[in-house]
Amino acid sequence: MQFGKEFLRHAGDFPQDRQGTPWGKENIAIEFLGGPYVFSGLNPAQRKVIGRRFSDLLCTAPADCPPPVHTRIYKLPETCFKTIDTRDWEYRLDFDYRRKELRIAGLRFVAHIQLEPRLEAWMWTPDDKNLVANSAFENIFRVIVAYRLLARGGMVLHSAALARDDKAWLFIGRSGAGKSTIAKLGENAGMNILSDDMNAIVLEHGRYLTEQLPFAGEHGQTALTKGRFSVQAVYYLQKSQRNGLEETAAAQRLAQLMVCSPFVNSDPYRYAVLAQNLAALRNKVGGGNLEFRLEGGFQECLGAPKVTILDKTE
Repeated sequence: MQFGKEFLRHAGDFPQDRQGTPWGKENIAIEFLGGPYVFSGLNPAQRKVIGRRFSDLLCTAPADCPPPVHTRIYKLPETCFKTIDTRDWEYRLDFDYRRKELRIAGLRFVAHIQLEPRLEAWMWTPDDKNLVANSAFENIFRVIVAYRLLARGGMVLHSAALARDDKAWLFIGRSGAGKSTIAKLGENAGMNILSDDMNAIVLEHGRYLTEQLPFAGEHGQTALTKGRFSVQAVYYLQKSQRNGLEETAAAQRLAQLMVCSPFVNSDPYRYAVLAQNLAALRNKVGGGNLEFRLEGGFQECLGAPKVTILDKTE
């Protein structure tokens, strides 16, 4: 299918340059891994709703911060977009990957992300204050974070993440594997949920760290758990009648990580970089297949030697 055809009335509706009419003169800066992330061209209503959604992560982008990732937000007429019946519709994005950039089309927005010589983005939408409600803002934000961390030796993983003290464990798997379930089980066992949908990992001073991102799944956005956590392991989830951790081959672990690395894992120009980042993560932190019972108790496996079976049901 031609790029953007599902969302745009005509292929020519995608802006041909990186200019446009901003919604207003407001801007906002959001700080977490890889940031700050600055969005400009907002009107007061947009800034208010984005500020409310990301209130715990707003910053002033001081001069001693790393250079921000800048996204400019422009208007695009409603007539450019198709009307989509979202009932029973699985949300997805359309990507056009290129050597130094990519284009994205989604529900009520299109975007252009430049990757070289520096990461910056442009977004066009017909939405005023519904920019957050229609998920356009969050969806472009997720992609930007994934590419920002990729360039820094990190990655974004579809996963649940649980934290205890200064340590964190990530649980990856395809849709239905049990990420939201294990997040709730961990919370019941006294751990903190960072997210049950998407988590970011960055390499700093030889350590892999994660912190809570404002992207939640079925469990919903939890209260902010401040701080960065040392990643102890990344486990591949399997629902079972037992709680157990089984060792897996290095190649299989890499394949599992790759499948759960959204956006970038379909980019032919950056696939090799992602594989390199994931291989380094696999070699540095623990992992394997984690089988878990819906009744709980899996946390006893965390930090245990590989190939261990607990609460086996005969």
